[in-house]
Amino acid sequence: MRVVAQGLSAAVGTLRRVQAQADAIAAGDLDCEVVRTAVPGPLGAIVHASVTQVLTAFDERERLRADLAHQAAHDALTELPNRAQTLVLTGRALHRAARQGHRVGLLFVDLDHFKAVNDSFGHAAGDELLRTAAARMQGTVRGGDVVCRLGGDEFVVLVEGVEDEKGLVDLGQRLIAALSAPVALAGLPRAQHVRVGASVGVAVSAPGALDADRLVRDADAAAYRAKDAGRGVVEVFDDELRAELAARTELETALRHGLVTGELVLHYQPVLDLATGRTRSVEALVRWQRPGHGLVPPDAFIPVAEASSLVCDLGRWALAEATAQLVRWDAEGGHRAGLGVAVNISGRHLAQAHLLDDVTDALTASGVDPARLTVEITETVLVDEPLALEHLRSLREIGVRVAIDDFGTGYTSIGQLSRLPVDVLKIDRSFVSSPEAGHADLVRLLISAAHSFSLGVVAEGVEEDGQLSALLAASCDAAQGYLFARPVPAAELPAAELPVTSSPVTTS
Repeated sequence: MRVVAQGLSAAVGTLRRVQAQADAIAAGDLDCEVVRTAVPGPLGAIVHASVTQVLTAFDERERLRADLAHQAAHDALTELPNRAQTLVLTGRALHRAARQGHRVGLLFVDLDHFKAVNDSFGHAAGDELLRTAAARMQGTVRGGDVVCRLGGDEFVVLVEGVEDEKGLVDLGQRLIAALSAPVALAGLPRAQHVRVGASVGVAVSAPGALDADRLVRDADAAAYRAKDAGRGVVEVFDDELRAELAARTELETALRHGLVTGELVLHYQPVLDLATGRTRSVEALVRWQRPGHGLVPPDAFIPVAEASSLVCDLGRWALAEATAQLVRWDAEGGHRAGLGVAVNISGRHLAQAHLLDDVTDALTASGVDPARLTVEITETVLVDEPLALEHLRSLREIGVRVAIDDFGTGYTSIGQLSRLPVDVLKIDRSFVSSPEAGHADLVRLLISAAHSFSLGVVAEGVEEDGQLSALLAASCDAAQGYLFARPVPAAELPAAELPVTSSPVTTS
């Protein structure tokens, strides 16, 4: 019996070890094969099993982990470090610089005209161009410099041991030269090459600075200024640009606060139906009554909002406020009852997946008929935002009208109008107000083309009787401008009509 007890004790110990190994396998902490072999004990009893561990999968797992880590830190298209890894590498470089007493430089490289290539020849050609650009940049920088891709057509070059900005500017100019050389893409005729260029922003870390994200933002701001300067140039982040960014940040903070505290209001400008001479809708325009500053003009704060996610919050507020105002006017009765309203939506907001929810939330909360709401987008948004057409189609499916604002200033051809999910063209004021005969002919052509595609036409910026007469003669549908009324607060919206010197278009 003592022998049996010893055998049973050994079996229990073995089973416990087997269980521990099984638990480790289940948790993923151990790679093994388990082979159980029956072993006879005293008196012929089966008392324990032997376990053979085979760790052949360990190396494979480690290779898989290394591959996943590489993929997480690198751009799949170019194999360059991605945005997240860029910040990691820049942060490490800044810490080394702080210890060693030198500085870190960053070049923000933004390809020029890449989107035109992508749109003209397809995404495969665009991908090939990006790989070529990455290779050219790597062939231009020094051995210790690191080329990274932030995303899209934006790259950065990380440079350590910087002595002065001149060396970085020289490198930026060499990068522009390398990227400006023609590229032969697969699938294009042998004689056909594409050309892009680059705008480069340079930023150098301050002594002891450790904020990687700030250094990237500074270089980005300099690149943005390079684009404004005509593209194909190198701009350096300096004290002037730093002051501009500080002022912009202060303005954005104040604007966010104003949106929460009710400092923003909507003013409304009548849109007149030229067939009846009466106001049929209004355009809602955001105004900021900033304490201590008076009424801030839109061009002073809208660009700041558009540069951040704040423009989406602003658009969401404008949709809700404009539709609620229609309800208030309906309750009051009079000349403001039954009007439609147009709300401007930025390209950044249009690109967001929640845009449709923002619109439907505003309509549901107010109970306004979707047909009374028009969403206005600029012509350039159709080019710059890949999701624009999809989202506009979704808006029209729920009954919301879509208008292209400032038409004629972008890249949309008349032939494209039949394929665009829009209801109205708003002809830019620069064509309406121009005294040039060619512009008058263009306005007539746009009106005729829009009508052939069953689109309505609104002329913007009408300020003189002569302009109105020309629009009436061209059978324009509607118009807005200072000739009729300026944008005003909701309570002051006039019962605008055509001037007595003009007469509505007679319809049969």
